[in-house]
Amino acid sequence: MLLTNLNKHRGYDQKTFKNDFGDLRWFATIGGGVQNIRRWDNEQKKYTDEVVAKALDLYVEGAGFQRVKFPTTFTISNITELSEIELVNPVACEVRGNVYVKADGLKEAN
Repeated sequence: MLLTNLNKHRGYDQKTFKNDFGDLRWFATIGGGVQNIRRWDNEQKKYTDEVVAKALDLYVEGAGFQRVKFPTTFTISNITELSEIELVNPVACEVRGNVYVKADGLKEAN
């Protein structure tokens, strides 16, 4: 049996982020605000009230909108709408053709 694409899902890493987004420009779209990501309870088959991450939809030039997950302490108080931004320590993973991105934070681009 020939096995291919075994390494399609190996978790989040910098290489996947670089391969999928390279040197594309990111822009803040903070109008919708930061969203809470709640923990999923497999036994109850529903979300709990526990917030496990924050998320923000950002615009990636040439790629469209991308939801990015951040730590629960994340805030956007220092970012203005449509400013060019950089992700702090971005990583990504691919699962069934979908790309998921996480970062430690974001800052305005220089």
